[in-house]
Amino acid sequence: MKSLFFIYSLLTTHYSPFTTHNKMNSSIKYISTAVLFLFFIFTTAISAQSTAPASGDQVVSFHVSGVCGDCKERIESTALDVKGVKKAEWDQKTDMLVLVGSAKMDKQKVANALAKAGHGSDLATADPKGYAKLPGCCQYDSGAKKH
Repeated sequence: MKSLFFIYSLLTTHYSPFTTHNKMNSSIKYISTAVLFLFFIFTTAISAQSTAPASGDQVVSFHVSGVCGDCKERIESTALDVKGVKKAEWDQKTDMLVLVGSAKMDKQKVANALAKAGHGSDLATADPKGYAKLPGCCQYDSGAKKH
């Protein structure tokens, strides 16, 4: 988005080759503003479509313990490896995992896979072997702070 504003400022600054032609300069400002507005509307519509679950998909969420960006990557990739999961998003602040998946997605299977990887949840306790393999900064039961 910053690059769009940079392009807009280049088109509308007093360094423009059209500065001596006020009428043309205001036309360029109007056109570039309109183009940026249309681009913003277009990209917003596309991103809204991509985040909406498809027809027949289910959305589920549950609490999964973790502390950092490494945990986020591990939790999301582990969840995505489970059959039927199409999208996984873990929020580091709230420890909530939101899953989007087909009718074949099983929330308990996802929780079991996460437990095996060392991340406990509302649905399954972390496997001690998996938890021991987590990096020290990711061992949430040891008092590790969110980072």
